[in-house]
Amino acid sequence: MRISRIGVIAHRRVESELARKIADKLSRNADVFFDPITAEKINREKTEVKDMRIDLAVIVGGDGTILWAVNELSNEPLILGINVGKVGHLAELSPGDIPDKLDLLLRGEFFIDERMKLKIDDEVEALNEALILSRQASLLEFKISIDDIEVARFRADGVMVSTPTGSTGHSMSSGGPILHPRVRAYIITPVNPFLREQSPLVVPADSETGIELIREGRDAQLIVDGRITREIKPHQRVSIKRAKKTTRFVRFHENFDYDHINIKRKR
Repeated sequence: MRISRIGVIAHRRVESELARKIADKLSRNADVFFDPITAEKINREKTEVKDMRIDLAVIVGGDGTILWAVNELSNEPLILGINVGKVGHLAELSPGDIPDKLDLLLRGEFFIDERMKLKIDDEVEALNEALILSRQASLLEFKISIDDIEVARFRADGVMVSTPTGSTGHSMSSGGPILHPRVRAYIITPVNPFLREQSPLVVPADSETGIELIREGRDAQLIVDGRITREIKPHQRVSIKRAKKTTRFVRFHENFDYDHINIKRKR
């Protein structure tokens, strides 16, 4: 695959020296575009992330930066993460890998790691998870349906639906299992269920999940990949299913999937 148009998107705290190093390396073989903050740091022309039409996005930061950029980019480019955060489950590279690995990238010597996403109410997509959480720090009550069949009712602070990629994040901290990235399934995880009355559920990827608030007077908020998207009222239903689109990561290590499920190696 020929990569001729590359976007560089960096967290605002990334040092200008690192950004310039990446820019100089990539600019020899491709047209390179920079988000406004990075462009200002290294005196290059700026391009809004949502306006980038690129083959590859090089994202420098932690997992939060990658999730934000994936949701902003409109043409679904390949994603290469360079981790400068505390924990980078989504990024394979660190700043020390840049010289050698960018050479491999420009020669086309890499693998593509395709990750499933979720579609919420046919409106927004999640690479990690969709979370429904109380707005009043009080218990919510949920009815969960899978393919229009009711499978659970429970009280909890919230409920989370996670992809295999998101299974090592908030879902795991709430007691959910870790899914291998190639498993075609997603997880419904209660958040602090009352009296532990509901365990996590692993759902086939081709199934559609419906979540309904059923307690009167208790509003909630829908949070998708860390961003609040809207308010949910009692008896409103949220529909979640596998998205048709995926996110494709550039990988250099064939066994990256196993690093994903062995998260202690990344601490």
